Amino acid sequence: MRARLFVLLVLISAVLVPSSLFAQGGEVRPYVGYYYPQSNTSNFNVFQQNQLLGVRGGYYVTHDFEVGGNFAWANHFQPKNGLGPSTFAGDLGFPQGKSRAYIWEPEFSYNFSTAHIGPKLRPYVVGAVGGLTTNITSPAVFTLNVRPIVTPLGTTTFVANTVLHDNRTFFTFSYGAGAKAERLWGPLGFFGDFRGRTIPNFFGNAHSWPEVSVGLSLAFGQQ
Repeated sequence: MRARLFVLLVLISAVLVPSSLFAQGGEVRPYVGYYYPQSNTSNFNVFQQNQLLGVRGGYYVTHDFEVGGNFAWANHFQPKNGLGPSTFAGDLGFPQGKSRAYIWEPEFSYNFSTAHIGPKLRPYVVGAVGGLTTNITSPAVFTLNVRPIVTPLGTTTFVANTVLHDNRTFFTFSYGAGAKAERLWGPLGFFGDFRGRTIPNFFGNAHSWPEVSVGLSLAFGQQ
């Protein structure tokens, strides 16, 4: 919870706090992105590819080192429809609500001031640690898989095995690189970012995917 509040505080202060208070300046970067789950997760479910909407922001502690935050929203966070365990659970009538997710993380980046490509383009590397919190509604659970049990009468029935609940937070970390085209029109520029993301313990399994994002960069102060 403290880490989530830190991320929100950084992003809000980047918009509201006067840039004169920060000698090195900073930036706010709204973006759109997409992630591509590659690996199987809980009991062979493969999660959907999906878009991200988010905002990053931060302050330069030095001319090159930036401390900031990332907050993003995914409008689907659930397995693909198909022949997987979650589809079987849904066909049996187990509850599967509308599953979304929020990603929130403090992030740290190093911007290469000596490696400019042209007068405006600035490469950087970035790492972040934080959480992915589910938002599941109507109902507030999503059944990922079921397991069979044999009743005393010798018949077989199924019960829920792995269930994703609303407001469940999983530890996540990300790592990658990008480039900023800074101050092309006054404070406005663009950026592109490519990173990997890992949830190391998603019901006992590691869950990884690549993310790509592009967006605007609104710079303030001196950098």
